[in-house]
Amino acid sequence: MAARRRRCGGSSPPVSRSGARGCWILRCLYASSAEQSKNSREDKTMKTTRRLMIGGTLAAPLTARAQPRLIDKPVRFVVAYTAGGAADVTARTVAQRLTEKIGVPVVVENRPGGNTLIATQSVQRAPADGTSYLVVSLNFALNRVLIANLPYDPFGDFTAVGLMSSAPNILVVHPSFPARNVQEFVAELRKRPGEIAVAHTGVGTITHLAGELLYDMSDTRVNLIAYGGSAPAHSDLLAGRVSAMFDSSSIQHIADGRLRALGITGAQRLAILPDVPTIAEQGFPGYEASSWYGLVARHGTSPEIIRQVSAEVQGIMRLQDVRELLGQRAYIPGDTTAEQFDAFMRHEAQRWTDLVRKRNIRADV
Repeated sequence: MAARRRRCGGSSPPVSRSGARGCWILRCLYASSAEQSKNSREDKTMKTTRRLMIGGTLAAPLTARAQPRLIDKPVRFVVAYTAGGAADVTARTVAQRLTEKIGVPVVVENRPGGNTLIATQSVQRAPADGTSYLVVSLNFALNRVLIANLPYDPFGDFTAVGLMSSAPNILVVHPSFPARNVQEFVAELRKRPGEIAVAHTGVGTITHLAGELLYDMSDTRVNLIAYGGSAPAHSDLLAGRVSAMFDSSSIQHIADGRLRALGITGAQRLAILPDVPTIAEQGFPGYEASSWYGLVARHGTSPEIIRQVSAEVQGIMRLQDVRELLGQRAYIPGDTTAEQFDAFMRHEAQRWTDLVRKRNIRADV
């Protein structure tokens, strides 16, 4: 009894305090029961551990069979731009690795047009079964201030999965263009207001808004030419049919001498182009604009599937070969949870909304 009293926190209370004594007895009973239960659990745990150690080779396949595959049909990544651009390259890099991870084919579908509405509605109308994902960038979240009567709500009709990559853009020009830095580029714009043709990949994309930010800061105007993706825009830029572009997929053309880099749109210089200063360094302090690409699924997709795909994408972006492959193009691998990517998209949409409204930018679809 003395030992039991010590376990229960001291000697018994006076007998006359029957209520207190009753509580003390209950505490002792609970303590004793808990101790016995603990000992029983420890014995069972030790026995179970021994059984698993002895039969480990049998236990592993049984465990694997107990966890059914969440996605058992082919998966598609729908890209709103043509093949060959930053969104497409990033999507294909992730799709290849995800195929290996989840055991079903992951294919990339390019559906450009309609200021990304064609691709967006393709996923919006698909079953919410975890087999359709939209590769998104800034204008996915920004279209609600660019397009009247937008037929989707970016945060109500879709669920964030994760950020795949980001990259600063580069202001590039055709070698025949006289400017060799951003100040000279702006000087040319002032000489010929509204005449110099600048390519972009759609209203509200960062290839468009990176330019709008500079035109706003420098009080200049250009002749904007929209394309369905970086590849067709590059074709015209390389041929000299347009003079300039803000782009994140021009590294090889710069290395080959077919395009000239004037400035980096990010906050820091690129390791791959260390001699090209940022636009902010060249007389426009505070200037910063970067591309980014992520995945969203239709709202209603199982949270378990969202968590699984998000975790797989996060793991893929940490792979050394993926980081090296994207690094060759000056892309920065993403590393976010679904919740973090959702918050990031909301922040980016709010950040650029002020510029869109100030410059009265609208998309006709």
